[in-house]
Amino acid sequence: MQGGGIEVTSGIEFVGGFLAALAMTYVLIPWLIPRLKAQGIVGRDLNKPDAPEVAEMGGIAVVVGFFAGISVLFALDGIESTDRFYVSLSAALGAAFVGMMDDLFEMRQRHKAFLPFVIALPFAFTVDPHFVLPHVPIVGSVDINLGILMPLSAAFAVTCAANAANMLEGFNGLGTGLGIIMAMTLTILCVIHGRYDGAYLLVPMLGALIAFLYFNKYPAKIFPGDTMMLFTGAVLAIAGILSNLHVQTVFIFLPMIAEFFLKLKGRFRAENYASRAATGYLEYHGRIESLTHIIMRRFRVKEADLVAMIWGIEMAMCALVISVDLLL
Repeated sequence: MQGGGIEVTSGIEFVGGFLAALAMTYVLIPWLIPRLKAQGIVGRDLNKPDAPEVAEMGGIAVVVGFFAGISVLFALDGIESTDRFYVSLSAALGAAFVGMMDDLFEMRQRHKAFLPFVIALPFAFTVDPHFVLPHVPIVGSVDINLGILMPLSAAFAVTCAANAANMLEGFNGLGTGLGIIMAMTLTILCVIHGRYDGAYLLVPMLGALIAFLYFNKYPAKIFPGDTMMLFTGAVLAIAGILSNLHVQTVFIFLPMIAEFFLKLKGRFRAENYASRAATGYLEYHGRIESLTHIIMRRFRVKEADLVAMIWGIEMAMCALVISVDLLL
């Protein structure tokens, strides 16, 4: 099978990469939690009545697990990849590094936007300026050539996705689960179209995120931090670009895009936590500046319920994208 430049000889390499990422992340987190706490790298779980301290910056385990999966996948596949694929890994790792800096030093929002853009530029310059939009009725397929604008567009897409993934977070398991749903959707689309380049990133990412969710689900033992959220968003965008799934990737990010515009109302000062959680039910009485605020204002929900509702919204969006893609 040929998939966008990388030849896939079998499916066993993906199974190995998935399991390696899952195992490495699962083993690393119990070792990491007490060490993060010992260094004071913790955050308050503000949606719990007693606001317990929880280990922060758990995304380190996801990044390490991801690269362990990549290594095993490549070893089993025996492929000689392209420079384009290596710089894509560099862009993803750069996003994780920016997230780690923010977790440690609380960077300004404009720095979190600018640095991933710069780091993604080497990858962006390898992106083909031609891409084909999905088949549109009457019009048919549309071939677009962005020319010299493509590097800027691709780098901008990566930094937007990284920061967007980081915005819809703040509740146990929320961002991790969204990352799993989106990665699974893009993997399915890679298989549908026979473009497997992006799957080489998505499958190890899935393994790492599933292992992390075990410790991050309610009640969370560890938080992902910006380290994981920026990294996850960047990997999703890069994988979408590698497999020429530009439009589909934008659509599965729509809940995060909506979150961006809601946060923009408050100049990105809003936080995704309840005003009071003493009863076990989440209450919020402030301005609506997040999808989570809308749910807390309109429904009587506990934390796990809110997370499940947002996961459901994302699942519905992803199912719609896959369905439309198959129909077109």
